[in-house]
Amino acid sequence: MIPGIRNELYPVTSSYGMPVYFSLERAAAPYFGIKAYGVHMNGYVEKDGQKFLWIGKRSDVKQTYPGMLDHLVAGGLPYGISCKENIMKECEEEAGIPRSISTNATSVGAISYMDIEGFRYKRDVLFCYDLKLPADFVPNNEDGEVDSFRLIPVPHAANIVRRTDFFKPNCNLVIIDFLFRHGYIQPDSHGYLDLLQSLRRGDCS
Repeated sequence: MIPGIRNELYPVTSSYGMPVYFSLERAAAPYFGIKAYGVHMNGYVEKDGQKFLWIGKRSDVKQTYPGMLDHLVAGGLPYGISCKENIMKECEEEAGIPRSISTNATSVGAISYMDIEGFRYKRDVLFCYDLKLPADFVPNNEDGEVDSFRLIPVPHAANIVRRTDFFKPNCNLVIIDFLFRHGYIQPDSHGYLDLLQSLRRGDCS
């Protein structure tokens, strides 16, 4: 009755880091309102003083959000693995980033969101990472979940978020967070404080 079974277990806890009551199939978590955790990484390069983001296009046969734009690396946080170990694992599987590079991924905080759709009540917390990549690095998907990658200027990525629905929805939040932290959204920008407040008001427990 639940679509998109992953055969991947999520821990069920009162909050992050607390004792685990039991584990539950990942796809079932939103049907029970279980809070889930994930990792999202902004992979970027700098060329001639300008920042570029590596953006992935999800495979058209993905069970969720097929064909949409995505981060270079992102994934759910399964039972029994740390965030840092998970981000390095996902780096290798999704973008062919060796551990000698992915170990430099920097934790930059977390965001959370809620989404209600039909019988699904998603309560997700996303641990955010930045990784500055070598200018000549080219990602290569290893697990078949990504169709292609593109390197685009950060302002271009911001315009895609602002004007389209091309990105997987939760990626928008992580990119907006990146834009704040790297100075692309300035205090004099219209709606600066409202947007910042809405980004920060989630429950990151």
